[in-house]
Amino acid sequence: MYGWIREEEAVRNAKASETGLIALLIGYTVAEVERDLIIETLRAYDGNRTRAAKTLAVSVRTLRNKINEYEAKGFDIPTSVHNQVC
Repeated sequence: MYGWIREEEAVRNAKASETGLIALLIGYTVAEVERDLIIETLRAYDGNRTRAAKTLAVSVRTLRNKINEYEAKGFDIPTSVHNQVC
């Protein structure tokens, strides 16, 4: 049990949430979804590329290459407070 929710109910709710999320993605390309996921993960980790790469299960090098690609296309990429020049 998960607190006051039975396990079967939690699994059923998770599947319904997943289905709803997938429905929201219809109409977007895989590249758009990937880009937004990368940018939002970086934002969640305050621009920390190492943590974002680990969460996304990609190498830091792959993440860096994607970031360079998005920056070249004009997208605003969150940067770590440690990398900002004052």
